[in-house]
Amino acid sequence: MEIGHHLKKSRESKRLSQHEVSELLGVSQKTLSNIESGKTQPSVIQLAKMGEIYGLDVLKLLSENGIHLSPPPKKKPIGS
Repeated sequence: MEIGHHLKKSRESKRLSQHEVSELLGVSQKTLSNIESGKTQPSVIQLAKMGEIYGLDVLKLLSENGIHLSPPPKKKPIGS
């Protein structure tokens, strides 16, 4: 299941309208619609806020969709 579809199902299970969630996120209803339909990917901040609103484990959602976050590589000291 794609992230947008999963987010839509989560919103619907909480019985929230796109209007309500878009207000909470501070985005237009069209932007939320585009995220849910897969036309646009949510920003990290939007995804974190949606996780809070829907009670989702965002890292689990990402990993289930083949997206794995890892820490940035360590920088080598200058002169090494």
